[in-house]
Amino acid sequence: MGLARRAYTFCQSVENIFCFGRRRTQVLPTVLLGFSCVLLALSGCGQSAQTATPAAAPQVDTYFGGPFSVSGSALPQSSSTFNHSANQVSISAFISTQTAQVPTQIMNGTYGSSATGFLKITENFASTGSGVLAAENPPVAGAWALEIPGAGVLANFLDLHSAGSGPTVSAGPAAMAENSSCPNFSTQTPFIYVTVPRPSLTGDTADYGIVNISVQGAAVNFSATPFLIGSVARPATTVTGGCSISNLGALTAYPLNSFGTPANLELISIGASNFLVSSSANAGLGGPGAFGGGSGVIGVAKPSAAVDVNAVTGAKYNGFFYDPLNRVVENYDITALASSFGDNAATSMACSTLQSSLMANNGQGARTVPVLPSATTIYGGEYITGTGSNAVNDPTGAVGSENCDVAIDLGMQDSTNNGLFPNATVFVGSNFPPFSAANPWNCPSTGAACAVSFPATAVVGKVQGQYVIFVVASAGSSPAAQLPDTSNISQPQPVGIYLFQRAQ
Repeated sequence: MGLARRAYTFCQSVENIFCFGRRRTQVLPTVLLGFSCVLLALSGCGQSAQTATPAAAPQVDTYFGGPFSVSGSALPQSSSTFNHSANQVSISAFISTQTAQVPTQIMNGTYGSSATGFLKITENFASTGSGVLAAENPPVAGAWALEIPGAGVLANFLDLHSAGSGPTVSAGPAAMAENSSCPNFSTQTPFIYVTVPRPSLTGDTADYGIVNISVQGAAVNFSATPFLIGSVARPATTVTGGCSISNLGALTAYPLNSFGTPANLELISIGASNFLVSSSANAGLGGPGAFGGGSGVIGVAKPSAAVDVNAVTGAKYNGFFYDPLNRVVENYDITALASSFGDNAATSMACSTLQSSLMANNGQGARTVPVLPSATTIYGGEYITGTGSNAVNDPTGAVGSENCDVAIDLGMQDSTNNGLFPNATVFVGSNFPPFSAANPWNCPSTGAACAVSFPATAVVGKVQGQYVIFVVASAGSSPAAQLPDTSNISQPQPVGIYLFQRAQ
């Protein structure tokens, strides 16, 4: 009761203008960083938004998320609605210059399915750098999403920015979890998670962790044990947030008294399918947050038993390779690449360039690959169609048509934490964008094909019966993650890989 009373007092202080009802299927707004302070308006505030009659619940799903953050993106925190009967998707937000009581829609569009399982999104209206909605004629193509209906979404929406004679397009990646109800665990429930890399090489306070979540009325308690890659323990944290039906759906805010200090606000959605997403408004500058990392996290309920590694590595996955510092200018933004894993094996012809570049730098060449991939490795890469100036990241081709230029070696599963692989390794070959098999990345020290490997951590669980894999590699690791840039000089970079299992 004390938690609800404090949130209600805040709602009264802003004259109820951000209170929303409890309908699951209404179009839910998002909030940009400048308006984080207005999110937790309880439905008990006495005033509900007037909405049109919603579609049937099974046909419309709403999600909250957005822990990814890219420079200039208007989607650091976002809520989306997927209308399956109309094949429509929309995103809304309060923008910092806005005084109206109704949120502004910053993107809407349509989507269609593809043979690979990716949803192809056409943005009829797309967000600009200022968050102002503008009609696009012709509509903007090149946005993609993956959905486990009613559970979660991985997406690369697009932002438009004015530059020179016309607009430029950049990635607006997001991860979202279902947000229809507050968590209601009967017992303390453990989750495993990875933090989302930020476009900064400094300030890492945690890369992954285990968090026990318990619920007492409106209070949601987080007892987190975070780590840096290398199994370096960080200070454990125990904090309490408060969950309510807000204008972003059912969300938990931490800290509870953070309404007046939006820079410290962390918003957390814990879906009924045990998919967890948090979005930190201050991207690590406002303290360690609820998970010890100070930035957004992506997680899943810890499996009740050790996961079957053979089953995990034998499955096929769609997802996104996220590299927030890979700022090479292409026709497509390579900070977030639609990718697939598991279609190719170590001996596949498609993986020959990757394998040869790894072997050429294992104990020889630039010596950037200390150990070669083991039997617990999944191979994959991004979808690229066209060549040269006509190249685009398009995952709507045939299944298995993705490149093979990345490998994820899960390594050994933690003996005390099911689904946690703390000593994973990521391998990147000489054909990773902006390079290719025909135009490989060459090491400046040797003049021959480059490849790199770097330590990582992976968490593996199930959401609605599908495996999910979330990987993090930190720029603070030793050795640091290295990826190529246009000057042929490897640069340390944080990396994340986020995968949903697809039907075989």
